[in-house]
Amino acid sequence: MFRRIRTRKTVLLSLLATVLCIALSAFTFGSISTARTSNTVSAAAQSGVDAYRRRHTPTPSRRQTPTPTPIRPQPPTPTPTTSFTPTPTSGITPTPTSGITPTATATQPPTGAAGVTVFVEPTAGEQVFLDAINNAHTSVWLEMYLLTDTNVIQALENAAGHLDVRVMLEPHPYGGGSPANTEAALKAAGAQVEDTSPSFTLTHEKSLIIDGTTAYITTSNFTYSALNGKNREYGIIDTNTQDVQGTIAIFNADWNRTSVQVTDSNLVVSPINSRTDFLSFINGAQKTLIIEAEEMQDTQVEQAIASAAQRGVNVQVILPTPSSSDPNAAGIATIKAAGAQVKEDSQLYMHAKMMVADGTQAYVGSENISTYSLDKNRELGLLLTDSAVISTLQQTFQQDWNVSQSAIDWGWGF
Repeated sequence: MFRRIRTRKTVLLSLLATVLCIALSAFTFGSISTARTSNTVSAAAQSGVDAYRRRHTPTPSRRQTPTPTPIRPQPPTPTPTTSFTPTPTSGITPTPTSGITPTATATQPPTGAAGVTVFVEPTAGEQVFLDAINNAHTSVWLEMYLLTDTNVIQALENAAGHLDVRVMLEPHPYGGGSPANTEAALKAAGAQVEDTSPSFTLTHEKSLIIDGTTAYITTSNFTYSALNGKNREYGIIDTNTQDVQGTIAIFNADWNRTSVQVTDSNLVVSPINSRTDFLSFINGAQKTLIIEAEEMQDTQVEQAIASAAQRGVNVQVILPTPSSSDPNAAGIATIKAAGAQVKEDSQLYMHAKMMVADGTQAYVGSENISTYSLDKNRELGLLLTDSAVISTLQQTFQQDWNVSQSAIDWGWGF
């Protein structure tokens, strides 16, 4: 009985020892495996961290500039300038480029002679012409519509004895009369005399050339009424070479019955460029336009004056007071209807032909505002920019304006 119990105990202990050994072996093996697994995971994690750092931490360059990654070159974008105008996309209104102001078209400065002198009639009288003739050294050339002033005729006769004196007179002036007696007296004194060219309806030019170096371009005839207290007249004394040579060229052409080509932009010559110059002058006025004229009888010029008034130019015109019916009535009505102010001078006969635009450019000459004067006659005038001359013209105009009366509306219905 006891042997059987002892045997069972022995077997049981052996079995327990075996189980214990197996358990210890399994524990030991699990610990080692866990440790190995942990080490493997840690190594893998560390390897991933190292790889990330290598990708995001720049390698020291040892002060060398890194080589940029090559890229395909792109065309440069042009910098906008004031002369660049983008092509608008259909349906899209382009936005103006900030900071760029479009360049406005520059206004051309007025053209005309400078360094010239003006004289005003009737203040200057005939003496200005007598002095010119009496002080001439080599030549006196005159192209004139009317020559009746006896003192001027006498001065020409005196000069003809020792100078080159040439005189051209209109043989058939408006209103009748003939210069035949005057021409005969001048020829007898030694002057060369010719009728003006028959190529023109009238030669209405009023010019005097002294010694080939000085040109007198005037609004006045050499008559008593023009030079002795009856008329408002202006004259320009011009020593500019191009103007003098241009005036000489016109004289020679008319003397020799040939044509002339005008190359001097200062000279206003009928029937060559006077209409164009008048229209350009009037159309170019921006603020003010003052006119003293004997006639207002050309539709195109009247419309230009009217247009100037309509665009806001302050237009003032002085014309002669009519003795009966007014031949300027239709023209006056046209420009007054557009806003021009028109007066008529009753103290002096307004024989002047003068315009000033914006106080910067002026015209003085023989051209009237009439179709015949601009298109059919020989006429001569001058564009000028001389500030002292323009100041005198403006001051004289203001004096005349102050004593003139508003033009009467004759009710012509034009």
